[in-house]
Amino acid sequence: MQPLNITLADLVHDYRPNHFTVPLGIGFIKEYLNSRFGNQVSVTLVKSPDTLLKMISENQPIDVLGLSNYSWNYEINKHVSFCYKKSNCDGTLIQGGPHIRVDPEGIQKFLTDHHLVDYYTMFEGEFPTGNLIEQILTNPDSVRKRNISAAVPGVAYLSGKTSELVYEPHHSKKGDLEQIPSPILSGALDEFLKSPYYLPLLETNRGCPFACTFCAWGISVLNKVRKFDLDRIIAEIEYVSKISKATNWYFTDANFGMFERDVEIAEAIKSAAENSQYFQRLSINWAKNSSKHCMKIQHILTGITDPLVAVQSTDAFVLKNIKRDNIKMETITDLVDQGRKDSISMTTDVLAGLAGETLDSHLNTLRDVFSIGFDSFNVGQIRMLPGSEMETDEYREKYGLKTQYRLIAGFYGLYGGKPIAEFEESVVETSTMSRADMRKLRKIHFLAWALWNSGLAQPLLRYLHNVEGINPLDSIMQVMENEKDVELKQFFDEFEDEIKHEWFDTEEELLTYFEKNHEVLIKNEYLKLNLKYLAKLLLDRKLASAIIRLVSSISENEHAKRVADFCLERMIFVNELVKNKTIEFDQSLVEALGRIYPNIHCGLSPICEFDINDKMLNAINWELDRFDFAEDPVRAVALALQNYGDKLFYNFAFGGEDVQEDFAPNATDSFDYSDQFSYAGRG
Repeated sequence: MQPLNITLADLVHDYRPNHFTVPLGIGFIKEYLNSRFGNQVSVTLVKSPDTLLKMISENQPIDVLGLSNYSWNYEINKHVSFCYKKSNCDGTLIQGGPHIRVDPEGIQKFLTDHHLVDYYTMFEGEFPTGNLIEQILTNPDSVRKRNISAAVPGVAYLSGKTSELVYEPHHSKKGDLEQIPSPILSGALDEFLKSPYYLPLLETNRGCPFACTFCAWGISVLNKVRKFDLDRIIAEIEYVSKISKATNWYFTDANFGMFERDVEIAEAIKSAAENSQYFQRLSINWAKNSSKHCMKIQHILTGITDPLVAVQSTDAFVLKNIKRDNIKMETITDLVDQGRKDSISMTTDVLAGLAGETLDSHLNTLRDVFSIGFDSFNVGQIRMLPGSEMETDEYREKYGLKTQYRLIAGFYGLYGGKPIAEFEESVVETSTMSRADMRKLRKIHFLAWALWNSGLAQPLLRYLHNVEGINPLDSIMQVMENEKDVELKQFFDEFEDEIKHEWFDTEEELLTYFEKNHEVLIKNEYLKLNLKYLAKLLLDRKLASAIIRLVSSISENEHAKRVADFCLERMIFVNELVKNKTIEFDQSLVEALGRIYPNIHCGLSPICEFDINDKMLNAINWELDRFDFAEDPVRAVALALQNYGDKLFYNFAFGGEDVQEDFAPNATDSFDYSDQFSYAGRG
């Protein structure tokens, strides 16, 4: 008997080089199906749309096609679904993933609108998919006609007879993750892990106990937290570190650091980074109410990841509206304070356009973020996620949420001559924040992100804050008010013009525009605007200098101008990239830096040595080369910044005295800790 041919696809637009992740989710499903059905099934994993479309056009046997459904592959899934059903009308088409409303009405509407989709596996995919495959193996005709005698747990479909929704939820149980073999240790993901173009994903636990309204994790069906076996996780980390050439890894956990065992996992990550020629950066979603374990972990992972403690807002009224009032602010401040003491860089998330938020309350949140002591932050408008409470009609109406649509940067392509693009729906106006307010914030966010996160002006902003009591946000606002510098005005005029023209009122309007203009859009590349315009600054030293001078002009202190000079030399301008350089400053600079970095003593020589360690230099050069820096430098730098946006500055050392201590409290920008200089400067 021939096995059932199953193709599982976690599609990503790879029309041009970008940041792709290993398809861990469908890897789990493959291993579960293999363990449950053995040689009754033959499962193939696909990531590239072109690969899958070629399989379909060549009539390769695909009895069942399963597509992972996310905002970044929603449109290509529709196109692939059409091609598959046209080629194989008797084939079974399954979708699963979070890009669907989870109430019965929402599920029915999705299946009605997407009539080619036979079945949708809700929430976790392994067990519902297994339940459906069992039905296909035993009752293929009934499945094909959507006329199964009983509901399949975890699988939603419209009855072939009545078109009514049939859905019975699958209830996860403690210990059920043990039934899912590791697709990493089995070798099922080797094809992807061995490619430097795919970033490894790992998962140590599932579920989230919090109910944040903007997050698809914040629904009750996913609030049980279950853990994969610890020995398995350690083995996976070791396995990936041996075969992956990727510089960045990702953990998919909603709250890493929630459990004591996460400390041991962190030790394994550290060991992997030390022993790998490539792996050096890790992205983690940190636990929100667990400072005890996170403090240990952040110390272990220093230089590998910047601990992220998301505040979203510091306004009590707003936090209540988004159901984050149960997340303790003292936990956040404890973590940041400990990070200062340990010279560990800390980062946070802030969202704009939250329910009940005003322009003033958002600006106060930004001031608080600086005052608390975060070394970097992610800030932006809210993307509406189906399945989250915020995306529901009721929530939109209650808080006056108005939305528009824009392209997702890099997620588009041309397939068989057909242009396909993905889009996101984001909040652009609320009952308490106007559209003009949101546009103003966009410019503020860019400046704050570029001047602080990238390191471009962070030493200067720290100096003005710590010595003169000027909050970094207020220093940044100084740049907002500039109208004199012609080149700088042109830079911001272009930025604001792109802001105005990136939004569309409907998804149909956006897709029509892309279809008509796809040749220009694909050739010129639609990039994330923050990354694109920071890239322009890092390719234009004169322009960057003008912005830094504006920041320093808020003070009449001559020391501020010296620190501004230091900022320019410390920053990596990629078209002037060197491994090391030596510059002699005025002695007053050493004194000024000593005011914010107590470990810099006034007696140190003003001769400063700047350096990049070999591992970082190789990683940056590799990123720039693979994105074709010579042909399109702005694109190459912008995409490289997705991984190194807060790391493109030199390590530095002042000679004259052997100072062994790391950076002092509130002076930490994360960098590699293996420098060879007498003073390790990271701030």
